[in-house]
Amino acid sequence: MKRIVYILSVLILIFACNNSKIYKIKGRLSNLNNTTLYVVYESPEGNAIDSLTYDEKGNFVVSHGQEDNLQAITFYYNNREQWFTVYPETGKTVQVKGDAKYPALIRINGGQINNKLTEFKKNVGTILKEQSDISGSWEENPLSNSESVSQLANINLELKRSAQDFISRNPNEKASAILIDEYFTNPDEMEQTEYLLNLLSPELNDYYIVKKLRSQIAKAKSTMAGAKAPDFKVTNIYGQTVTPDSFLNKYFILAFTALWCDMCQTEVMMLDEISTEYPKDSLGILLVSLDDELDDVREMLQQDTIQWNLVTDSAGQAIHLFEKYNVSSLPKCFLMDKNGIIKLKTANGVELKQTIDEIMR
Repeated sequence: MKRIVYILSVLILIFACNNSKIYKIKGRLSNLNNTTLYVVYESPEGNAIDSLTYDEKGNFVVSHGQEDNLQAITFYYNNREQWFTVYPETGKTVQVKGDAKYPALIRINGGQINNKLTEFKKNVGTILKEQSDISGSWEENPLSNSESVSQLANINLELKRSAQDFISRNPNEKASAILIDEYFTNPDEMEQTEYLLNLLSPELNDYYIVKKLRSQIAKAKSTMAGAKAPDFKVTNIYGQTVTPDSFLNKYFILAFTALWCDMCQTEVMMLDEISTEYPKDSLGILLVSLDDELDDVREMLQQDTIQWNLVTDSAGQAIHLFEKYNVSSLPKCFLMDKNGIIKLKTANGVELKQTIDEIMR
């Protein structure tokens, strides 16, 4: 009898030890449109992609061993248009429940990070639901865009305030770093990102999201006013090679644009007026367009009286420059001085024109 009790005790211990090394996620979602979840497993070694099916009630289970060294698991559904992310901990079973129509409101419990993020989402649940409803109605009724944009802007501002308050109150939590990553990573507002990161405990400096954010901040600083403009080498639509050295001893505008962007048109950004007012030997302009349809670009050029120095994305060049200069929205213009130092970064044509007038006169 003692031997049987001993064996059972050993088996229980072994099972408990093995179970403590397992990542396990149990979920149940309502209002799913199909039977497939696409799963992305993130680890320091890279990402792995898999898929799984759930039953008619929306139940699913995921488990992985400790050797996977997982940092996050993201689940995509409804034709990969919606998703939610789980932060697994070995030995913890994570419970996922909610309405698939509201991914931001899905409750994820189990482990310190998930619990804290769910706490935050619970506190702002009404705002998150309103955000989702407005976004959905916007897609269904494009005519209400102007009002929707205003409403969403106010909601986003309120969410950012709530996130900043949570971060201030929870400087030791990894969930705070995740909220910074979610709400405060605009390349043009990295000062706020850095401020919030500095509120976090030094113990989080090695957390992978904090490291990623620090890297983004360093990159953003490389394209702020006062920094040396990043180097590049591209070929314009006339087959000519263009580099920063092409604009030696002159001021230089690097303008990011696209034909489909109304606010990006050269007259709106006042580039037409600037180009005709100042000679090319004192001010150079390079347009970088996301358009890859050369026929459309040529048609635009034929209609314009100005011969623009233009780079398109036909060979991936525009994307490369967008990434180098941290451009995440259009339009965007950089003004460099004669030494290649960034003097101005703006989306406002009036501001660009006024700055050039002050410099050139």
